[in-house]
Amino acid sequence: MRSVRWSAWRSRPAGLGWRWLLGLAVAGFAVAGLGACQGTAPMRPLGVVSGNEGAADKPGPVAVIGGAPISKAALADFWFERYPQEYARTVAALLDERLAIEEAHRVGVRVPRAVLTKATQREVKARRQQLAQVYGEHADLDAEVRRAYGTDLATWQRTVLAPRLHAQLLMERVIRWDTRRRPRVEARVIVLDSAARAQRVRAKLDAGADFSLTAAKESLDPSGKRGGVLPRIGKGDLAFPGVEARLFAAPAGSLVGPLEVRVEGTAQFQIYKVIRNVPAWQGALDTQWQRLEDDLLAAPVDAGEFQRWQARVRRERGVKLYRPDGRIWTPPAAR
Repeated sequence: MRSVRWSAWRSRPAGLGWRWLLGLAVAGFAVAGLGACQGTAPMRPLGVVSGNEGAADKPGPVAVIGGAPISKAALADFWFERYPQEYARTVAALLDERLAIEEAHRVGVRVPRAVLTKATQREVKARRQQLAQVYGEHADLDAEVRRAYGTDLATWQRTVLAPRLHAQLLMERVIRWDTRRRPRVEARVIVLDSAARAQRVRAKLDAGADFSLTAAKESLDPSGKRGGVLPRIGKGDLAFPGVEARLFAAPAGSLVGPLEVRVEGTAQFQIYKVIRNVPAWQGALDTQWQRLEDDLLAAPVDAGEFQRWQARVRRERGVKLYRPDGRIWTPPAAR
């Protein structure tokens, strides 16, 4: 039986995946400050300059060879041509962080100071344990930080580690708030490759066949192994508005489809069972802080939730990617 992957999410840029979480922890894009903690001035978006900071952002060489400068443009060209996967991941991390910061400004999402402090302490403890595993119980994180960064541990925590963790925590809260503010539906799916076969399966379901067992037996999508279970679908997630409209209009327990969609020129026939409708959170963010924190603690943001947010926000903001030479760019597929 050949595999036909269910594909109804709105398309996301190729090559830009869940590596953002690790990328932010090591790339250091967020050293713009800790202003988005509660009780402080908001963090400004990266690349937005104020006051006398402009001098540091003026174009300058990245190296000089015998008096001949190597420009940032030359570095970008070299990086793009030699290391396209890494270039794509870095652009993705910068773009996603910029979008998250701007969205945080728009809706007022912040990182509670206590959350950032706890995350920083936890990370320091984890790094001490990692060093001990590699170098033994006499490993010295303070010495390693001084060697690598030229500063003491407290300064490194304040100026390097905490801003990086803050960027991650802020993005998690932006994503979760956006997700919970949309109505969602829980559903299962069976994906088939012909109209005739889809009609036969629908007839079996109408006659009382168990949807989960039928999905495991008939569906050509990998989700069939899980009884057709899908991640919760939020309003705006799906690439096919007609499919989304049918799902959100259907009562819990009902069947929807078969619905024909075309993915990269190939027809799919999808049959859904609506499990339940999940209402959107109501009320202003300033009345929902504790609920948001409790929700993240119970169920952290996962890869699927991030990718759906990423696709939504890029589509809504009209994001386009360009090569260093100014031409429109489609990143390489992630490997």
